[in-house]
Amino acid sequence: MNVCIAQWIGKREKQEDSYAVRSYPHGMLAIVCDGMGGHHFGALASRTAVQAFVADFEAADVALPAPARLRQALDAANKAVGEEFARCDSYGGTTLVAAYVSSGLLWWVSVGDSPMLLWRNRNLLRLNEDHSLRAVYMEYVKMGVFTYEDAMQQGHRLRSAVTGDRYGMLDAPQTPYPLLPGDRIIIASDGVDSLLLPQVLPEAVKAMLDERSSRPLSARLVEACVQQNSPVADNTTVITMDWPS
Repeated sequence: MNVCIAQWIGKREKQEDSYAVRSYPHGMLAIVCDGMGGHHFGALASRTAVQAFVADFEAADVALPAPARLRQALDAANKAVGEEFARCDSYGGTTLVAAYVSSGLLWWVSVGDSPMLLWRNRNLLRLNEDHSLRAVYMEYVKMGVFTYEDAMQQGHRLRSAVTGDRYGMLDAPQTPYPLLPGDRIIIASDGVDSLLLPQVLPEAVKAMLDERSSRPLSARLVEACVQQNSPVADNTTVITMDWPS
């Protein structure tokens, strides 16, 4: 399985995204966390969550079903973030999206709004739930009260995050998602939203997702975010996982 990673600080003063990719004899794990709580505390939260998640996942009994290992690792990450902020007498948090691929099957766990997307047959599907207010605002779009662009721009407030407290919402399917030859999985922070989650995906983006060149897709996606030249561009992290055709 071909995995590539790219990252950009955007127009922010500090990179608050953290990530990890680990390969095992029977599978591959990828995780992205997008920190919140200010420059220092956002980076601290995301880094703490990634490190604790990976450590717990790797320490777990390999005979444990993948959904249980992922959920247990999420709980360990949540606990670690809470303990870290208790030590520094402050408060912060992070989104978290983690995917585990083994034998052509995909499992995931996520909290927050960081997307996990699947490119298949020229269609881009969001696999994990969006725990931001955008999902709520989309109902107003249907009613004609908001435009799609308004919902995307104004709905970033999270309804759930990894903070050390109980999750408001989490997405942890018990049934795996079967992969097909040529599938591309994209795990990212919300810096890619304007590129990959518009109401209608531009043909140029579709062509980029379709292209199987020697240049990593993750790098090309980040370059496209840079070229948008948004004055409020967020931290951007992209991990792409290509299931062989």
